[in-house]
Amino acid sequence: MGRRKRIGDDELLAVAREVFVERGVAASTREIARRAGCSEAVLYQRHGTKIDLFLRAMAPPALDVEALLDAPADAHGPRAHLEAIALGMLDYFRRLAPVLQPLLSDPEFDFEAFARRHPDAPLQRMRAGLMATLERMQARGELRPQPIAPAALTLFAAIHSLALFERMGAHGGRFDEATVRGMVGALWDGLAP
Repeated sequence: MGRRKRIGDDELLAVAREVFVERGVAASTREIARRAGCSEAVLYQRHGTKIDLFLRAMAPPALDVEALLDAPADAHGPRAHLEAIALGMLDYFRRLAPVLQPLLSDPEFDFEAFARRHPDAPLQRMRAGLMATLERMQARGELRPQPIAPAALTLFAAIHSLALFERMGAHGGRFDEATVRGMVGALWDGLAP
């Protein structure tokens, strides 16, 4: 048998991610190795176990959280700023959904262990950054004095839910911008001074 091609770690993880997105944690290492053009032994030499490979391959996509939360130049006022944040969050959650779905389908998935394995994952930074952004808006008098954490969690969860509904095919697989702006408007009515 001839020597198999050499494959870099990033390329191998991309192939594994593709297979795991298609088949979930039940995907076989044989299928991953076949698509990657390497042996199963290579997978285990580099990643130890199938679960290690799964967790490395299913890392959340990168995101510049600070850029997402900064007010865009064309945002006229705090509500427009929140709309821009919500639209950016939805874009990110759309990219995250294919990675998140197989993770959540694994009965042994432990979010805390996953978070420790991926300390720079954007989800926690996005949620904390959204809260900090709302607190700054509140300090400037743009939001009424009230606890900010529930508002931040409401926006975060609502936008995340849209991406999951899209993944399931609701609304033809895509919510329009007007729906997102309407959701922000409903939240805004409860936050505005």
